[in-house]
Formats: sequence, C-alpha cells, structure tokens
Amino acid sequence: MNRRATMKLFGLLGLLMLLSCGYTNKHHSKSLCELTFVDSLETRVQDSLFANVLYSRSQIRDALVQVQDSQVYYRLLALYGKTFFVSSDFDSILYYHRQVKEFSRKANDCPQWNDVLSDVYNMAGNVWMQLNRPDSAIIDYKQAYQYRLKGNRLHILPDICINTADAYLHRGDFAHTASFYRRALFLCDSLNLSEHTKFPVYYGLGQTYMELRDFDLSNHYYELAGQFFDEMNVGEKWTYLNNRGNHYYYRKDYPEALKYMRRANKLVSAHSQMVFEQNFIKVNLGELYVLTDNLDSAQICLDESYRFFSKIQHNSAVYYIETQMIELALKKGNIAQAQKMIARTAPVGHLDANMLTIRNQYLQHYFERTGDYRRAYEYLKRDGHLDDSIRSERVQMRVAELDMRYQQDTIVLRKEIQIQQQAGEMRVLKLSVYIWVLVCLLLIAGTIVIIWYMRKKREFLRERFFQQINRVRMENLRSRISPHFTFNVLGREINQFNGSEEVKNNLMGLVKYLRRSLELTEKLSVPLQDELDFVRSYIDLEKGRVGEDFIPTITVEDGLDATRIMIPSMVVQIPVENAIKHGLAGKDGAKELTISISRQENGTRITITDNGRGYLPQLSSATRGTGTGLKVLYQTIQLLNTKNKSDKIRFDITNRNDGQTGTQVSVYIPFRFSYDL
Repeated sequence: MNRRATMKLFGLLGLLMLLSCGYTNKHHSKSLCELTFVDSLETRVQDSLFANVLYSRSQIRDALVQVQDSQVYYRLLALYGKTFFVSSDFDSILYYHRQVKEFSRKANDCPQWNDVLSDVYNMAGNVWMQLNRPDSAIIDYKQAYQYRLKGNRLHILPDICINTADAYLHRGDFAHTASFYRRALFLCDSLNLSEHTKFPVYYGLGQTYMELRDFDLSNHYYELAGQFFDEMNVGEKWTYLNNRGNHYYYRKDYPEALKYMRRANKLVSAHSQMVFEQNFIKVNLGELYVLTDNLDSAQICLDESYRFFSKIQHNSAVYYIETQMIELALKKGNIAQAQKMIARTAPVGHLDANMLTIRNQYLQHYFERTGDYRRAYEYLKRDGHLDDSIRSERVQMRVAELDMRYQQDTIVLRKEIQIQQQAGEMRVLKLSVYIWVLVCLLLIAGTIVIIWYMRKKREFLRERFFQQINRVRMENLRSRISPHFTFNVLGREINQFNGSEEVKNNLMGLVKYLRRSLELTEKLSVPLQDELDFVRSYIDLEKGRVGEDFIPTITVEDGLDATRIMIPSMVVQIPVENAIKHGLAGKDGAKELTISISRQENGTRITITDNGRGYLPQLSSATRGTGTGLKVLYQTIQLLNTKNKSDKIRFDITNRNDGQTGTQVSVYIPFRFSYDL
C-alpha cells in the first residue's frame, strides 16, 4: 500500500498577491490596503492553523465581511476552503473552491489571479489524492502548473511538481514519478531556491527508490531530507516520519519502522483537527502490530481506523484494513473470521501494486492454513509477478535516463522560465494601458450621469416640497371653519334673535371670528398676540354652549412680547377647540381651560390644560390626530421642522400628571425658528 500523503499544502498557505488590474487611484490605494491586510491575515492563519483551526477560520470569516475588492474576497475564500483540508472536510474544500473557479470566468486575467487559480487546482489535486483518485489529481496538478507558469510566484512550481510526482507514485508509474521529482529539482536550481525547498523532493525520491527496493539510494535521500526536520511544518513532519517508517517496513526492519510510526502518531495526536492523518497512521501501526504479534494493539488500531474510513467511504483504505484483518484473524486462529473478511472485501477503484502484493501474501497464508495449497501457490506466483514488474529493467533504465537528463536540461529550463517571466510582464503592461484608458472613459461617463441624476433629483424634491406646502395650505383652508360649529351657532342665535343688543353682539363676534379665521388660513406663521386674540374670540363664542361654569384663563409671562413672538398659525386655536369640543362640552361641574405662555431655554413654551375627559391615545395618534384640524397641524409642524435642522418645534399631547383628570398640550417653539419655506 502507498502511504504517501500529500501534506505539503501547509507550507504553501500564502495565497497570491492580487493587484487590481485597472482601478481608479482611490480604488487602487484601497485595494493595496486590503492586500496588505490579507497578507498579514495569511501569516496569522498559517501560524495558528494546526493549533486552532476554528480560530483560523473565524479570522478569515471576519475578513470576508470587511473586504470590498471582489478578487481579494475570492482570494480569501480560496484560503478559507484550504483550512478544511486540516480537518479532512473535503466536500467543503471543493464547495468553496468551486465558487472561486466560477468567479474566474469573469475575473481579469492577470498574473496575480493566475497564482490564486493555481493554488485552487493544486488543492483540488490534494483532495483527490486523499480520496484515492490519483488520475483526477494528476489532471488538476497539471492545470495548477500551467496557471503558475503565467503567475508571479514561480517558486511554488517545485511543490506542484512534487505533488504530481506523488500522484504518479500512487499509480505505480515510477518513470513519471522520477520525472516530476527531477523536474522539481530543476526548478529549485533554476530559480536559485535554497536547499530548504528541496527536502520534499528528497523524501519523495526516497519513497521512489524505496518502491524500486533500492534501499541504499532510498536511505541516502531520506537522510538528506532528515537534515531539515526541525524546519518542517506539522504536515511535512508527519509525511517524513510516515515515509521513513515505510522505508524500514519494506526492509522488514519492523522495530525501526514502529519507532517512526509511533513518532508520527504522537505528532498528529497533538493536533485534534488532523483526523485523517490520525486514522491513516493507525492503519500502518495496526499492520506493524500484526507483523510483530502484538495482536491486541493491532485489533484496536485496525478497528478504530476501519470505523473512520468506512464513514468517509474511503474504499481503498477500507479494502486494505480488511486485508490486514484477514492476517490478524489467522494469527488469532479464527479461520471463520478470516474467511468472512475475504468474502466481504472487494477491490474498488485504483489499487496500487504494494496493496495487491500484501493481499496476495495474506491470501496465500489463508489457503495454506486451510490446506488448499494449489490456491496458495497461485497467489505466491501472483506476488512474484507483481514484484518482478515493479523491478523491471525498463523502469529502472527510465529513471537513470531522467537522472542524466537533469544534468543537461537545467540551463535550458532556466532560460525558458526567464522568457515566460518577460512575456508575462509585457502582457501585464499592455493590459494595464488598455484598462487605464477604459477606466478614464468610465469615470467621465459616470461623472456626467451623476451630475444629471443629482440635478433631476433636486428638481423633483423641490417640486414635491411645494406640492406639500400647497396641500397643507388647502387642507388648512378646508379645516379652519368647523361647519358643525358655525351652523349650530348661527342657528341658535337666529332662533333667539329678538332684536336685543346681546344677540347682535354675538353675531358680530361670529362674523369677526370667521373673518379672522380666513385671514390666518393664508399664513404659516402669525404673531403670538394675534393668535391669542383669535382664541379669545373663539372662547367668547363658545361660552354659551359650554355653560356658565366655564372658566377660561390666559396668562403670558412678564417680559415676553407677544407681538414679536412668531408661532405657527392655529397652533393654539386647534388644541383649544379640541379641548372644548372633546373634553369640556357636556361635562358636569366646573370646566377649566388654562392657556399659559412662558419662556423656556431659547424659546417659548405654550401649555394648554383642561379638566375634561382626558386624552385617549388609542383614539388619537401622531399620524391620525383626533380630527382634521389636529392632523393638519401635525403636517404643518413636520413640514416646518424639515427646514430647520437644529432647532425644531416640539408638540406633545398627554394626560395631566397632577392627579386631576384632563388633557395637557405642550408646545415648544424656538425663538429663532424659521418659517421661510
């Protein structure tokens, strides 16, 4: 079984710089700020990913809400998808990266965005490798390689070659495996990368020669990689320890293999999110425990890993574990259990030669124990044939040929990369010129559209404002004269008319009231003194209807000049009319109405109080009013307040709070209130 895990992802968590390929200077500066923020975030995520993956995801989610640039947003989304690799949540990775790929259809084709797409396809390849689909992985790795060639961060190219080599190794295609590992070395030399970048190639070549059973050369490369162990991240350390253990496993040095596998298990056990790796290493430990006759420990490891890989439907791993359970049952003397496992297991998908070799050996053991030596010999021959195939001269000669080509092609490859870089820079420069011209044209067109729109909007608002004024004035005109009141008074006075002076005076007062009401209708504001005179006329006319025990009181604080204080027209008269009609009329006992005018802060406070039935909010609201007059008054005050941003009129209606029944209307009018509409 090939236990090579593609964990080199975590050394490459930094996604690529996305420079806006054509924005305004203001937008460009904003994008640069966002890119700086994202670069810093990527560093923090990389540092905390293995220690606390949930914290890393929360940091990215917070950043996704803040960014404005769409390419920066999808760059973060790609990074967010990568974090799910740690917890083996492969469906989430593919889901988020699918969104990035869909966005790429309309994104600007620039080197920075090609780098992001390269990371996305590289991650997809890693997912297929974990799901034991090396053919799909190779397709995505090659796509990632092509995008990276058109990007800026060419130093990532060796890592993609390493991943591609791992996929070919998993397929048992050692010729292509060695080819891509060698290409990774070519790139490291051509790009003048440090020796540190080569250690994944070293333990990859160690794995390749281990598969070819050239243990001396395999050990040489593992020793080279081991020099950089302290500089590896968690995923790289796990890969190295696992592969080093495999090296000793194939050499049949099982105690030494157990030593490395236990180190790998201890490493990933400290990182709860590395669930896949924890169960993967248990499979290897289970097999080694079977081989060293530590059967109880083998049973525990195989059972735990079997539950995990069955749950995620990793058929290749399940098949291999069931193969180990055949040998475990045989060593326990449980032939029936071994037969049951043989009947249950069936190969699904790709199976590498090593897995088939191990299964052939265990089936050979089974048939030997059951006395079916013909079948046992058949599986022995199959095992020998597979081993000969792996060691074929053709493959070894191909690896030797590639090894020599490495020495010849390094200079040529360096020149090809330099040409690719220069061609990419020219494309970016040419594209930038076109985009800047387009941006300027769009800015000019956008400015013209905005100016036209603002002008139309101002005209519309001005027209609507004057329509509101006219509507309020017309409603004011219609509501000033209460038909019910007018006809009742005229009818009563005419019926009582007998030529006396009192009746004549009442009729004259009514005429005066009507005339004054019509005069005030055309005005939005009047002097306080005129309003009070008008109110007095109204009260004098209503005394007869309210009754002799009606006691009206009007007081003005000393020092206030009522002739110079301007107030909204009818702001006193309408509440007084409501107080008499809805509060005092028909009430038994004394009927009191008090109008008080006083100075308050930088304005005038007008208070109208009665001892009538009280204010009923459920029947009267700021939107409906108790009647047409109060509704118009509310609209007038609202209209005036819209033109006075700082000092506003405050109009309140409440029940009395002095222990008595009745209504209190309070109006505050600033001294400097403007009535100029």
